[in-house]
Amino acid sequence: MKESETPNFSKEPKYNLNTIKLAFNTVNKLNMTVSAMSGQYELGFSDQDVVDAIQALTSADFYKSMPPEHAGFSAWHDVYKPTYKNVKLYVKFQIDKRGEMIISFKAR
Repeated sequence: MKESETPNFSKEPKYNLNTIKLAFNTVNKLNMTVSAMSGQYELGFSDQDVVDAIQALTSADFYKSMPPEHAGFSAWHDVYKPTYKNVKLYVKFQIDKRGEMIISFKAR
């Protein structure tokens, strides 16, 4: 089934972008999955680069909201597709009872 045919995807964000930016406004506040950290390292980005990329997000960078794909995740994911340092990124966030988390941070 194509994504456009999947009723569980949304073109509206589930989370307020300002909440996301506030949650990740310093390197000490970064909360990332192993997969997101791997993507960061593959890009050669520092923790400060991740913070700066998130702080530069705009609503125009929003791509979609989607249900979780993997076991252990229960909250929806907001996906953004910004460009930072001339790199086209795929950045995915979720907020659940454990707080805000960066699920994915990689080149698209």
